Amino acid sequence: MQELQTKLQPIKLSPLPNDPLVSVLIANYNYARYIGETLDSVLSQTYSNWEVIVCDDGSKDNSCEIIGSYTHKDSRIKLIPQQNGGVASALNIAYRHSNGEIVCVLDADDVWMSDKLQKVIAAFQSHSKGGFVIHDVFQIDGQGKLIKTTPMLKKLASGWMASSMLKNAGGIENMPPASALCIRREVANLIFPMNEAFTRNADSLIFRLAPFVTEIVPVSQVLSKYRLHGANLTSFTSITADILVRELETAKRVHQEQEQFLRKIYGGEVAESLTGVEANAWHYHDRYMLARFQGIPKSERREVHRLLVTHPQFDKAFRYKPLKWLLRWGENLPSPLFLALFAQISHESKLKRIARLILQPWAKK
Repeated sequence: MQELQTKLQPIKLSPLPNDPLVSVLIANYNYARYIGETLDSVLSQTYSNWEVIVCDDGSKDNSCEIIGSYTHKDSRIKLIPQQNGGVASALNIAYRHSNGEIVCVLDADDVWMSDKLQKVIAAFQSHSKGGFVIHDVFQIDGQGKLIKTTPMLKKLASGWMASSMLKNAGGIENMPPASALCIRREVANLIFPMNEAFTRNADSLIFRLAPFVTEIVPVSQVLSKYRLHGANLTSFTSITADILVRELETAKRVHQEQEQFLRKIYGGEVAESLTGVEANAWHYHDRYMLARFQGIPKSERREVHRLLVTHPQFDKAFRYKPLKWLLRWGENLPSPLFLALFAQISHESKLKRIARLILQPWAKK
């Protein structure tokens, strides 16, 4: 049984050996199109003391055949097939078969830069209290072409953030996606096995739990490419009522997992100090946008709009001025016009691309 910590503080980490074993966990489902390139990016690493555990989650394409060819090519790559159970289930199985002092997640459609592991290990070795290393990513499309020439994030989370997360309903900003998350074994042992009800978004459990027990070490370089295609591209570039319902439900379930995690590590007093989901302005953003998409009358959505725009975090959460203006003052606009404007200013739209082209010459002066 996990021994309770006496107070909210980073757990003690043992010194890393000079060449620690890195376990790379991959959950694959029907990614035959990409898994070869993903595994090639591990094979090309400048650091060689690694193992890859791929759990195939009941793929119906020829993924296992492709992965199997890599296991014959390099004994450091292992394939564990299972019946379809979802991402958390697959990662749990992969973790159960891993042995590394460092654990890295790699999505089956993403790609690592060749010096990724070398840079991650150096970051861990230079920060004795840091059990969670993150880095920036480039976004690529289904064909591997850059969507943007700039990194996904302008800055990365850093340091000991547990106290601020308690006050912010467990929320944390400036976190990259799964393939940029690396944790020490001591931290991973507290997180795994993950709740297998998370058939998707399992990486959210890692970056929403790890900061409660360890410091975050950011690496400024871009060390992986995050592929946007199909379903994840739709979720990333547009918002629908279905996506908002799913996001609200996921946020609620993650919050419950955080409370249980805190109770396990620190006990009831710390767990009960975690503020409710209402403490995060994005909760009201999603509720308000859902009301807009569902065509809820103004009289019925008035209260959630008030809670959004008067939220103490409103200005901090919505720094992009056009979006902030629309959320604050667009309540009187009819929903079709409001949603059309929202689509233009909140995502990579034609309007934003035109504005960038217009402003780019001035930015160089």
